[in-house]
Amino acid sequence: MGLCSMKKYEIYIIEILMFISIIMFNIIFEVKVLQDVFFVLLALYMIIRFGFMKDNNYLKRTVSKMVVSCILVYSITIYLLGLLLGFNKTPFSLSFDYFLKVLLLESVVIVAREIIRYIIARNTQHKRMPLVINTILLIILSVIVEINGYNLRDSEQVFVFITTVVLPSISMQALCSYLTYKVSYVPALICVLFMSLYQYVLPIIPNLGNYLYSLMSTALPYLIYYIVSKLISYKDKVEIYRDKIVRRLILFPILIVTIVLVMLVSGLFSHTMVAIGSNSMVPIYEKGDAVIYKKIDPRKLQAGEIIAFEKSNRIITHRIVKIIKTKDSFKITTKGDANNAPDVWTVSEEEVLGVVKYRIKYVGYPTLWFNDIYSREETE
Repeated sequence: MGLCSMKKYEIYIIEILMFISIIMFNIIFEVKVLQDVFFVLLALYMIIRFGFMKDNNYLKRTVSKMVVSCILVYSITIYLLGLLLGFNKTPFSLSFDYFLKVLLLESVVIVAREIIRYIIARNTQHKRMPLVINTILLIILSVIVEINGYNLRDSEQVFVFITTVVLPSISMQALCSYLTYKVSYVPALICVLFMSLYQYVLPIIPNLGNYLYSLMSTALPYLIYYIVSKLISYKDKVEIYRDKIVRRLILFPILIVTIVLVMLVSGLFSHTMVAIGSNSMVPIYEKGDAVIYKKIDPRKLQAGEIIAFEKSNRIITHRIVKIIKTKDSFKITTKGDANNAPDVWTVSEEEVLGVVKYRIKYVGYPTLWFNDIYSREETE
């Protein structure tokens, strides 16, 4: 029996142990930390047993840059969508314990899994089955970890589970195995680290909803696969093709930003953006910031909320201090947080534009400069 065959059978045994650990630590005992420890120890064992082959693939740097570019485009797109659809808070914290237990330890486990995938790919270069099995095992692990949050007796929950967990897991793990097999572990590691940790390193994430999230998280791996497969097929024209793709990737987010800004400023949709022209709401926001308000039924407003309303052809954003409702009338008293007294006017139901949801720093300055130049109406 040759050395390669011995390695192949050893890897099959390792994968059987991986499957047993997944079942044991996630279904029988439900102790995730033991599963994590197992992967770290297994990665160390495989480095000692098989070695960590140096990766000299000349495409590694180019593909890694492409992966980062695709991730940036993806991030810009979903966060711009978040301006329209809203955001959710994450468990993000600046505490040392959070950094250690969540970010550092989770990163170590992710690196261990990718090392295992890489060693399997390099030691069974002419036999794809061990890598396929490893990919399936990682998909199973991803699915099992998330399954407790769903009621699989409910057909709608089953559909949501498949679209938001199963399909994204399949696409991402398949992509990572493809990148590892064809190029290097580096671009695969970048992908997994981003998709696994971005919701923990940012304080808010876009509220895309189940189906849009499924579409976007499945589209990203396909986009990366498409670009990398083209790079591999054009080996002799890598630089030309890379420059062409980079230009397109740069233009795409610019186009998305432009479209979203036009949609926000136009007021045709549920969210609208306006520039702030005074410091009456310091420290909540300052002159030069932009705020996004959401259209709402004025009778659902409550004291303490910040609203956008129109007075004398100006859009003003102040906080509600008092609401007077009668059978036939609806009046709101407002006040800027930095002002000493409430506004001298009251706001009628017809003047209410919406409730302020988000602030974007400094984005309002171009609008203010434009208004100053052409002496147009000033927003406050």
